[in-house]
Amino acid sequence: MEELFSKQAASKYSDIWKRMNQGEELSGVQSLIGAAMKHHPEFDPFWPQGEIAFHPQEIDGYVVNPLVHTGIHVAVEKQLSSLDPEEATLALQALLKQGLTHHEAVHRIGGLWGNLYFKSVREGAAPDEWTYVEELKAMIVQAEQASP
Repeated sequence: MEELFSKQAASKYSDIWKRMNQGEELSGVQSLIGAAMKHHPEFDPFWPQGEIAFHPQEIDGYVVNPLVHTGIHVAVEKQLSSLDPEEATLALQALLKQGLTHHEAVHRIGGLWGNLYFKSVREGAAPDEWTYVEELKAMIVQAEQASP
């Protein structure tokens, strides 16, 4: 995951943004990054600036790190496409049934994953997969109870 969140990723994201705006076809992880960028046009001013996208920015009254936010989108989409963990897909389905859009559901799942991932980075340990799966299961139950 480091490739999504490192300072070196800032130039990669900038390059992807330029290529996407030139109409180039993207594939693999690059297409996931491009799709996440399209969902957040408010980040567009930061991508051409390279490393500035690695720093928190005030956007619409919120402090957001464009690179980290986009990277979390990509991490969740990778989980969904690989069904690993399967509970991420089940959580997505439950949230969609509750009435959330795909994008909103990815934000909810990404909130769980991001908290655990960056906690592990701060502690110098591997991400706690078991805790993540348990939190996803709780999210599924909560979404199913709230569904119409």
